[in-house]
Amino acid sequence: MGSHLWWYVEPYEPDIAAVLHGVQQREFQAGRYSPVIPYPAFPVTVNSPVPGTPHDSIDDALEAADADGTRTILDVPGLAASEDEWGMRQLSDEALLNLFGTTQPALTQVQLTEPLGRGESLYVVAYAAGQPAHLYFTGYSYD
Repeated sequence: MGSHLWWYVEPYEPDIAAVLHGVQQREFQAGRYSPVIPYPAFPVTVNSPVPGTPHDSIDDALEAADADGTRTILDVPGLAASEDEWGMRQLSDEALLNLFGTTQPALTQVQLTEPLGRGESLYVVAYAAGQPAHLYFTGYSYD
């Protein structure tokens, strides 16, 4: 099996960890993760399925997903404090410049897959009119 790309676009808020946690809670409650939906579809929209969760917690969902993971943002333990820590990391200014030619890319620019490996996740702040406008969370599952 190959890994599966997932992504979410959220309105910008300066507390990135809180936004990440909110997305995880929303997707858990909606049941949009494997094994409830074996291969969740992206992007998540108002028309995305909402089967609900049969699990008592995200930890229970992760255990049920086993080695394949949930194929969603639920697989991310939180924000990484450094490159050496497992978790979601912010794409560096150097990488932003290399990929987009700017450290303030527009949302239309940040549909990323290239800098990610299996089990990795990152986020990018997307800009509109010179101001942070969106958070783009993305990652690849392990399976």
